[in-house]
Amino acid sequence: MNCQEVIKFRSVVKRVSRMVRSAAVLLVAAASLTAAVPGDAQASSGAAVPPKQPWSFLGVFGQFDQAALKRGAQVAVQSCLTCHSIKYIKFDQLRQLGFSELEVKAMAEGTGRTKKDPLTSSMDPTAAKESFGVVPPDLSLITKARKGYEDYVYGILVGYASDSDLALANRVMADGKIGAEEAKEVASALLLDGHYPDKMAETLKRMIGGENFNRYFPGNFFAMPQPLMDGAVAYTDGTENSKVQLARDVVTFLAWAAEPTQMERKSLGIKVILYLVVLTIMLYAVKRRIWAKVH
Repeated sequence: MNCQEVIKFRSVVKRVSRMVRSAAVLLVAAASLTAAVPGDAQASSGAAVPPKQPWSFLGVFGQFDQAALKRGAQVAVQSCLTCHSIKYIKFDQLRQLGFSELEVKAMAEGTGRTKKDPLTSSMDPTAAKESFGVVPPDLSLITKARKGYEDYVYGILVGYASDSDLALANRVMADGKIGAEEAKEVASALLLDGHYPDKMAETLKRMIGGENFNRYFPGNFFAMPQPLMDGAVAYTDGTENSKVQLARDVVTFLAWAAEPTQMERKSLGIKVILYLVVLTIMLYAVKRRIWAKVH
């Protein structure tokens, strides 16, 4: 290759490099815009945005808390399977979380199943529809199927009206209308829009009437009554079994159930990236050695 060809080749390489850099900038900008969409869309739906939670399994280097996974499986089997199914997970797979053969067998038999059966609901679909007006959805992919992902599911579980919320609703609605200061108090406690007192009053009336209010559900009311209560599940490891802890643990388990091979995928991805980095360095060194002769 003569000098003129070398100069021409280098010119082409520079143009390609500029194109690659420009494309990378565009991709980063597009990714930033895309990341901003879910939160905006959810806020525009009228429902409050669930609080962000520090999930240990998120990110490239994230790992599942094995103790939380075991507790979450316990909550799922004892509480969630009453109405819902997690049909893509079998009881026998729970051994991956540290349960013994006898523990898995006992959990399966407690729901009328064997260890080879999937985690299916003990409620008949027809009976479920008669009770709730709709068949409860399968939870296998619930943490990936809703905007907000794990944060949304956690928000739903902890977002129901408490006794103090109901007391507030009764006090505010005692005279049948909501004042400006009361509207601010209700908006702060229940995350409702204080600019529409008539709509707020209607929401409070439905709460007082016994409907299932939830701060983070679009429309604020839906068929599922509050599934978790303080002390609803007795943890075998002695962890505090508050409603918040139960919710965090079962969401962790549902995130695992949606992708049981997530940790293996991350591990493989890191190894592939390291391999490509080393390969790139080696190829660059070879390129420098070959082209050094031209100079």
